[in-house]
Amino acid sequence: MKIILVDDERIALEHIRTLIPWEENGYEIAAAATNGRSALRLCEEHRPQIMIVDIRMPVMDGLELIRAVAERGWGVNFIVMSAYEDFNYARQAISLGCVSSYLVKHEVNRDKLMQELAKAKLAWEMNERQRKLSRSEQLKEAFFASSQPAKHGAHIARPPLCALLLQADVPFTTIPSVTASPDASGTIGWTEGFKHAETTADWELVGEFAHGPGRLVALFEQRDKSVSLQREAFHRIASTAQREFDGRLGYTVSFYFAFEYADAAHLPALIRKLEEAARHTVFSGRNTLACAHDLPLPIRMAPANMDGSRRWLETLAACIAQEDYGSFESVINEWFDSLAQPEWNLNGLYEAIRALTTLYRERLAAAGLPEADPLDPIKFGPLYHVTDIRNRFLHAFGELNEQGSTARKRLSPKLLQAIRYLHAHFQDEIGVEDAAAATGISVRYLHELFKRELNRTFLDYLTEYRIKQAKIILMREDAKMAEVSARVGYRSPQHFSQVFKRLTGVLPHQFRAKEQAR
Repeated sequence: MKIILVDDERIALEHIRTLIPWEENGYEIAAAATNGRSALRLCEEHRPQIMIVDIRMPVMDGLELIRAVAERGWGVNFIVMSAYEDFNYARQAISLGCVSSYLVKHEVNRDKLMQELAKAKLAWEMNERQRKLSRSEQLKEAFFASSQPAKHGAHIARPPLCALLLQADVPFTTIPSVTASPDASGTIGWTEGFKHAETTADWELVGEFAHGPGRLVALFEQRDKSVSLQREAFHRIASTAQREFDGRLGYTVSFYFAFEYADAAHLPALIRKLEEAARHTVFSGRNTLACAHDLPLPIRMAPANMDGSRRWLETLAACIAQEDYGSFESVINEWFDSLAQPEWNLNGLYEAIRALTTLYRERLAAAGLPEADPLDPIKFGPLYHVTDIRNRFLHAFGELNEQGSTARKRLSPKLLQAIRYLHAHFQDEIGVEDAAAATGISVRYLHELFKRELNRTFLDYLTEYRIKQAKIILMREDAKMAEVSARVGYRSPQHFSQVFKRLTGVLPHQFRAKEQAR
């Protein structure tokens, strides 16, 4: 706890200095002055918690000093020292409300001083808690004022200002958040990371407040108004605080900051800028330390582009049809690059994830594999960055491609030829005789190939393939059941529904409802 001593008698100053072991008791004599005017300047520079002040001094006396410090709202608690004849004068100082005790100079001893320091410390701590609550409310009003200028903005701080938004890093979710607030624990203990910032020569912490779960907003004021904006100095402060957070917390926190040069009434626009930066955290990743002015944030949120996604998907489908996985990978990379430049496109990312997940499930269904989520956080771990999402899709489709290649290599050429015929004509009324004729082998031999290499009959394979294709249509389109059944080779919608339920356990309309709810 910082102390400033003020007395026009140097002997009295030295006596107080040597009276107790200050540091051993948690105190630091930050400075000493022989008049009130010098003390006021030192108080602004060092921002002490306690000042021990003589009443009678030249230039500016103790009472004037106490009033000047109180008017500036610096939250200092005073111990007044004087002689007997100055008691009435000292009583005026006590009435100001920031004086914890009055000491008669020649009666001050070690025990008395320790007792009065403890009283002053307790008074300062109680007042500081109240000041922080009041300052937090004023800051909230200044940041979240409506179209009217903020009442408290102007006297809370004077530009240059820097607003800082801290957000606990949480895994990306494929479902857009309604509130955009991170689902994390509170911000208890976060302000301890600003202890260095409170004493820096360049920026002063004005105050802070919690802004939803796992979020904190802090406001800093540049101390020297006569120099240009000290961006680099603030970056060092934030970087130091972030390292302290990393050492104390069991999770990482991202820092987004923005500057205001002209008017504290612009704080609402500043917080909107910071919230937009924090909402796009998937593009910057974990443990970000960034100035929001430097980020490629969208001017306005772009709507999801269904047509754009459809064009990308058509290109990917062509790559799949040609079994060209190299080009497939290039298209995925180009798609994700387009979402990050020239501006971050968060809605486009959600649409890309939805479209690629649907395509992945379609390919699983076509390959006869069980449904799966390519971004399953339980199976594959959490995602924090758009690059992680892209790589997860590339890995999932790559594995699926390898599985398909391995399966094709195990099958004999004649069976592969029959399967290709079945895939091309499954919507028609075909039987094993048609496939055998198209392949150039006997019906009996084709039966043997299906049983030996696939452990199923031709009809079993045809039925399964038709239901897989029906599932793809149900996931993609809002077609009527009669149309779906006809498109996969069933004349009777009732028969189609029976077969579908036998293979999947649910009716077609139930399957569609389940997929739409995902």
